Amino acid sequence: MEDASLITTPIKLLKGNELVSQGTGFYVYHECDSKQIIFLVTNYHVLTGSAPLEKKAPIGDNISFNIHISKDNPEKVKEFRFPLYTSENKPVWLVNEDNKEADLAIIPMPTQVYQEAEIVNCINEKWAKNKLKVRTTTRTSVVGYPYGYYDKKNSLPIWKTGSIASEPDVDFDGKKLIVLDISAFPGMSGAPVFARAQGMYETIDGGMQGGVINKFIGVYASMQMLTKNKFLEQLVNQTPVGIKDQESLQLGHVWKASLIFDVLNKFDIEDYTDNILKQLK
Repeated sequence: MEDASLITTPIKLLKGNELVSQGTGFYVYHECDSKQIIFLVTNYHVLTGSAPLEKKAPIGDNISFNIHISKDNPEKVKEFRFPLYTSENKPVWLVNEDNKEADLAIIPMPTQVYQEAEIVNCINEKWAKNKLKVRTTTRTSVVGYPYGYYDKKNSLPIWKTGSIASEPDVDFDGKKLIVLDISAFPGMSGAPVFARAQGMYETIDGGMQGGVINKFIGVYASMQMLTKNKFLEQLVNQTPVGIKDQESLQLGHVWKASLIFDVLNKFDIEDYTDNILKQLK
């Protein structure tokens, strides 16, 4: 199995015990102050129902998600519920303070979430800096849960394939975005995106190498419409066979991986523990 299949999870946004919406999340490993921390990464709008700069009231107050507890038997998973706000209504997630419009939310996981799990090869900063040369038209995979559809017996996601449609080394429209040419569906918001090569591929130093390689490039967020940007969850039809909105350009926005690691490299464990974890509702 692909490591990336084992480190994604459906994220269900709930208000109390009532399901509000569903998206995708994934686990990232990072070493902070010599401590190994696992983070749950998704979109800001998956946790709140709105874009970061809209300042709307949240539509939920807790989430459910799961984690595989066996590398060899994908049926073995454990589900968790987690509050989104402290007793003082502070959000539990981190954002990129230098790019507040980025549709990104990162939740540091308490050790009790993953202490029973055989931690697989989680996404880390090396995944974003490997040798694969990424260009326009490079093949990509978005790993998530379209319309909540996935292998529920084994808790394994769906891999949707597309290609890069904008210059990946340039910030699209002045934002830290990459545009994909892909057909995407509600439920995939917050999914990890990989540039992927099989066989011979070009390396960043201009050479050639063989094998299978995934390069983490960012977090899937939204579809671009002819006149405006929409979250996938806003494109639901009565018959969920695909996106039928006549204004859809079949182009998706991916917030760049660097935004995540900028946050993780500044993460203060003690501050988060004192001001967030100890005040959870």
